[in-house]
Amino acid sequence: MNLLRTSLVFLCLALAAAGPAFAQAGNSGVTALPPALRAALLSGNAQAVQNAITTLSAGNAQRTGQLAAQVVAAAEQLLATNPQAAISAAGAAVESVRATSVQSGAPQQTQSVVTTAARIFVSPEAQRAAPTQAASLATATIQVAGTTGNSTVIANVANAAVTTAERALATNPAAAVQLAAAAVQSVNQLAVMQGSPTQAMSVVTTAARIIVQPAAQQAAPQAVASIAIASTQVATNPVVYQSAPQAAIAAMSNAYSAATSQTVQAASPTVTQTVAAALVQASTSNSLGQSNPTNAAQVNAILSQQQSNPTQTNASQTNPANTSNSNSSQTTPPVNPGLNASISGPS
Repeated sequence: MNLLRTSLVFLCLALAAAGPAFAQAGNSGVTALPPALRAALLSGNAQAVQNAITTLSAGNAQRTGQLAAQVVAAAEQLLATNPQAAISAAGAAVESVRATSVQSGAPQQTQSVVTTAARIFVSPEAQRAAPTQAASLATATIQVAGTTGNSTVIANVANAAVTTAERALATNPAAAVQLAAAAVQSVNQLAVMQGSPTQAMSVVTTAARIIVQPAAQQAAPQAVASIAIASTQVATNPVVYQSAPQAAIAAMSNAYSAATSQTVQAASPTVTQTVAAALVQASTSNSLGQSNPTNAAQVNAILSQQQSNPTQTNASQTNPANTSNSNSSQTTPPVNPGLNASISGPS
């Protein structure tokens, strides 16, 4: 009995001593930063963080990339306790790797920065604490990701960005549409569509759900028009289309529904004709027909149904695919449980 009591006492003492060590290990990324950089990060001042990186790197591009990667990793650890500081620090890290010289001198660190930043801005913690800042970080991150030349990184960041945009639609539709536009444009590249077709399809499917909403069309009709055109181009790419034919049909339906709304037509008079021409071409495509034998009928149904009601803005009522992939009436879907796993780092 005495032995058991003694053992329990030693166990309690050991756990008490280990507690601070465990806390430090959980925050090791922050404590490992140089003191000036750590202080800047904890202050929540993005400009102070960027200035500290600039000073400590002393013009060395590789060192800049390394410090930025350390900062954004530390920022991710702060999400649970100080999300606003985490977002600010991540923004500073992204800006630090925006320069071409840094991307050339530290390509792996640059890719690490943008993929980690994407995990930060798409996280529930960031969006609850500072949704506007999270959207701004998403915009900056997708801009920098687009210059990395890594199609997987671009597609993953774009997917996180458009997810963030859909969540922001109810509170800030103008910002949501602009962010969705940036995401769609980033995947509307041949290298990205061929390298990451599934992710590209996910981006345009989500973006098309956004633009079919009247709030989005009222807030930014010209951006909605550009998304409708680009989404159709991506969805009708044979490689992207074959990754998920029914998701492609849903994206086309929502894109054409948005393109035929009076609000969007007034802002961009040629949008309907442009999207319709792409759909006509898709309906006669042998490649798309091989992936989906009912492609021609489904695309023609989109054209005929929308033409019979050109002011319609809810494609969920006319989607010939009748697939759950459309979800056009849902503006804030649950988080994709695989999203963080897909944004795990550079390939």
